[in-house]
Amino acid sequence: MIPRVLEQRKRGHVARAFFFAEVLLLLLAGCASAPKGELAILPSPQRQATHQVVGESIVASLGGAAVMVRWLAPTGVEQYFESKPGLVYPWPREVWKLAPPTVFFLRIRNQTPEDVQFDPTLAALVTQDGRRERPVSYEEMYQHLAGAEGAGARLQSLQATLLSRFVVIAPGGQREGLLVFPALSPEAKHLLLEFASFYIGGRVVPGLFEFQVLRQQTK
Repeated sequence: MIPRVLEQRKRGHVARAFFFAEVLLLLLAGCASAPKGELAILPSPQRQATHQVVGESIVASLGGAAVMVRWLAPTGVEQYFESKPGLVYPWPREVWKLAPPTVFFLRIRNQTPEDVQFDPTLAALVTQDGRRERPVSYEEMYQHLAGAEGAGARLQSLQATLLSRFVVIAPGGQREGLLVFPALSPEAKHLLLEFASFYIGGRVVPGLFEFQVLRQQTK
């Protein structure tokens, strides 16, 4: 009887793992279906004089605060977590195969004499046709990962890296982390990453970062 019970428990763990992967997949995919072929999101020419393209990153000065934004490919996300001691890769692998989330790395350095305040929940990823997506919050991730295998380590990694709560950066300070959006729609060609709630000393300083979507169709 014991081997049969152990086998049933093993099957139960596997079933729960696939269940939570599917639920998270629906959360991150939204109404879009992932297009076939490799995808890359690279900076477009920036229309704002305070923004510069440096390699695959956009570097900007927002009211004196230094901001760097870069899209992370799936391999880039893996390398990001591998470089963080004590953290693990938080998402089920099935998510990346079927509908890869859209992940941006963000670093803010406060080079001003006043506090920098940033609300990442009000950021938006806007496509050329006006479709707007908000970042996926930690609370949403928690709801769908809490019962997954290794949930404690997964959630700890997200809590340490996901930008989903109001941020205050003192003068001379720095904050970095990830903004995670749902999978892009197949029609997305041009993206505008918009920071509507970015303040320096109480003064709003909007941030606009322009990207282009490149796809290589598989045969």
